[in-house]
Amino acid sequence: MQSQVAPSEGTPWTQGSGRPKDIPEAAVVLNQRIIARESLDSSVPAALKLKKRIKRFALDNELDHLPIGDIVSVALDEWLTTRGF
Repeated sequence: MQSQVAPSEGTPWTQGSGRPKDIPEAAVVLNQRIIARESLDSSVPAALKLKKRIKRFALDNELDHLPIGDIVSVALDEWLTTRGF
């Protein structure tokens, strides 16, 4: 098995065997009219100022609603898929 180094820790990561076959692509799921959702609670480093940057992005792009959950879903799905999970 290959391992990858986490940028912030230097700890090796185990590479998974590949994206599970029963997991659809994020775009397929997010384009459905009705989506079953689950909560994913997380805290993020304040130094990244993610909340402020998200608000600025929404304002600059004239968005009334920015689907944070969808953005997080795509980011985490890509991150896990890259690592074989």
